[in-house]
Amino acid sequence: MRKHIWNKKKTIYTIFLLFLCCFGANRVWVSAEQQATENVTGRVLFISSYSYAWETVPQQMEGIQEALGDDVVLDYKFMDTKNVNTEENKQLFYESMRYYLQQVPAYDIVIVGDDAAFQFAMEHQQELFFETPIIFEGVNNVEQAVQASTDTYVTGVIESLSYGDTIELAHQMYPQATQVVAILDDTVTGEGERIEFYKYDAYFPTLEFVEINASILSQEELKSRVAALGKESILLYIMCSEDGDGNTYASAEAIPILCESAQIPTFSIVSIGMGKGFIGGEIVSQKQMGKIAGDMAMQIMSGADCSEIALVEDSPKTYCFDEQVMERFDITTKILPENVEIINHEETFLERNKSVIQIALVIVALLLFVIAVLVADNMRRRKMNEAISRANAQLERTARYDTLTKIYNRGVFMEDLDEMIAAGECFGVIMYDLDNFKQINDIYGHNEGDAILQELARRSKQLADERFTVYRLAGDEFTAIVKSGDRAVVNSYMKMLYDALQQPYNLGGKEKGLYTSIGAAMWPEDGETLSELVEAADTAMYYIKRNGKNGMSFYEERMQ
Repeated sequence: MRKHIWNKKKTIYTIFLLFLCCFGANRVWVSAEQQATENVTGRVLFISSYSYAWETVPQQMEGIQEALGDDVVLDYKFMDTKNVNTEENKQLFYESMRYYLQQVPAYDIVIVGDDAAFQFAMEHQQELFFETPIIFEGVNNVEQAVQASTDTYVTGVIESLSYGDTIELAHQMYPQATQVVAILDDTVTGEGERIEFYKYDAYFPTLEFVEINASILSQEELKSRVAALGKESILLYIMCSEDGDGNTYASAEAIPILCESAQIPTFSIVSIGMGKGFIGGEIVSQKQMGKIAGDMAMQIMSGADCSEIALVEDSPKTYCFDEQVMERFDITTKILPENVEIINHEETFLERNKSVIQIALVIVALLLFVIAVLVADNMRRRKMNEAISRANAQLERTARYDTLTKIYNRGVFMEDLDEMIAAGECFGVIMYDLDNFKQINDIYGHNEGDAILQELARRSKQLADERFTVYRLAGDEFTAIVKSGDRAVVNSYMKMLYDALQQPYNLGGKEKGLYTSIGAAMWPEDGETLSELVEAADTAMYYIKRNGKNGMSFYEERMQ
């Protein structure tokens, strides 16, 4: 192939050069001095079916690079079939590869990622990669992969998605389910996974296997079909990179659309999308597949024959579940397998306040040391007493005030409630927090989130007077005590609080409106004990959240 003579006209040659600049390789460059050293043990080309922006690709590349190390030259080519899946695109890619391979030193190994690149390599093996070992990874079409591996120059790792274990676990969670509904499309990868999905029909005779084909539905039709599914269905996301309207999606775009529409949890068998709405499942590790392919390449460059390296049919997997999605659907961790990875874990009190507790313990330890030294020296007794007084004052302040917002903390709130109840005078409790506060931390970072909480506390504290006292409970949860048994008075404070918190916040350098849900309860009519009263106010607040958010309401029994 490399002996072919490039005889194109000058105009076509120029077009190809421009095409290569726009579409060509993203390369891990090694300096001339490095290439001249004896540390360079080989040259590897990785051809991806997609672009670097596709979620699985960086994970695969990370695994390959980890296995190859720094002594191997690694180049990249991207087919970008998720965005442009046409015959013209494939032809252009072929022509660019043919020209590219004529201009560079020969590669020792070619690694191909996912089905489109795998099929391209097999189709052009004799012309472009003659007698060059080809290692595939992330391939979903099992039959083609097994057939290709009979070639002495081809081996790799199949992306065997864990349909069986995930469906079985989902059926344990929803034993009343009668069908498994897969979200699929008509892409090359989707076609391969469609075949694998329906193979499992025989393993679950009590479940009907059906699909929602995104490629033939508009976005609204797709959302409507998903929203209509109830607990008689197990919803399994496999692939949704296009719809019938001609839209193409990265998983980060498609997954939230589907999961927000679904009234049941969406299970997954791939790592991409975790944390974006999936409840979880037994998922494939894209990084580990890349690492296996890289390890195979290293074996070949170390002298092993490609034909001696066995095909890996069982790709690496692990159970992964999203705690926040589990809470949304009232699913406990008790039903999950051992050694499961939990993401979006809600920290316990000790986990949330670990640094504060450590500081307190250090302060106490220092105090004990100071006391022991000063007691031994009677001449320094006064200094010892002063040091103890200062430290006690600091400890008292730490115990009573929230570190971030400088307002009263949860402990003071509970003490004040006990005193109010013991005094027997009627009063009101207000609970409030920001709607969708987690998105602020996820999008803008925790520093911006902390700044918003400080501003919220400042606005709340400006309303404080002899009747109205504010506290921070935890996270973005705040509360207030109104020393009045008159609902109208409590309502007026709620309204002032609501209006103050509706004013725009400085978020990411821009003014942005944030919304607040507020609930209130009265003592003793809404709860005689401390816990009953707090629960009533909390119920009122979450009633607002369940019914559109951004509002306020007193507690009513119908809210339970």
